Amino acid sequence: MSRITTPRVRFLRTLAIALLAVLALSSSVGCRGASVAQSTSRFRAGTGFIYSTVDVEGESHPLWVFIPRDYDPAKRYPTIVFLHGLFEAGSDGSGALSAGLGPVIARDPERWPFIVLFPQSSGTWRGPAREKLVMQSLDWAEQRYAVDRGRVILAGLSYGGLGTWEIGARHADRFAALVPVAAFGARDCADELRGVPVWAFHNRHDPIVDAQASRETCAQIEQLGGQARYTAFDRVGHDCWDSAVAQTGLVDWMLRQRAPHAPAARIEVSSAE
Repeated sequence: MSRITTPRVRFLRTLAIALLAVLALSSSVGCRGASVAQSTSRFRAGTGFIYSTVDVEGESHPLWVFIPRDYDPAKRYPTIVFLHGLFEAGSDGSGALSAGLGPVIARDPERWPFIVLFPQSSGTWRGPAREKLVMQSLDWAEQRYAVDRGRVILAGLSYGGLGTWEIGARHADRFAALVPVAAFGARDCADELRGVPVWAFHNRHDPIVDAQASRETCAQIEQLGGQARYTAFDRVGHDCWDSAVAQTGLVDWMLRQRAPHAPAARIEVSSAE
């Protein structure tokens, strides 16, 4: 007798494969992060992926920075603050690079036009201490690099996407746009996000976070008069940063975003350490 495979069986089989892939990824986070960091090993000193730390209330936290290959401190550069997901949390440093935006940059680092900050949390991005880590990482970068303070974007993956909603809502004056990917929903932040452009992404068959979370949060922002764009990819899997960059106009969109009232510079840029 021939075996009949229904669409539901095929979907469950694909879902199981996706979950196994997630477990494999969580066990190889450090190795992948180190590979991302090595992708710019031939860049001139002071550019590419650079490891540093940032102090928050007397405690040192890992912080990776990506500096464009053609970096010129006399210019100003659009900047992204990227918040990793829960699988990438820790204190090893390289975990922050292992999923989401880090591997995307590593595929073609010569052409990536943004300064990017990769702080690392010990867990999610909830709580005053972790929020302070995000904002002090940005303050730290603004003191050392030619950050265009009117073109700073907050972005994240999974729990980092949730952090993008929540921290972006509380510091809307610091960000020109938000890019939450595979994020948990945050409809209660919608009112504070009405003035910040959003482009959210999700896989329709995400086995970790239901795509409805992103869709509903964007819909709530739109209902309140904000600008929230939502794009879903018809695929199984959690991290869809690769699709967002390769299959849409996200990069050009981010380059066009400017805060309507950019904060005045607080300090002159010093030479990078």
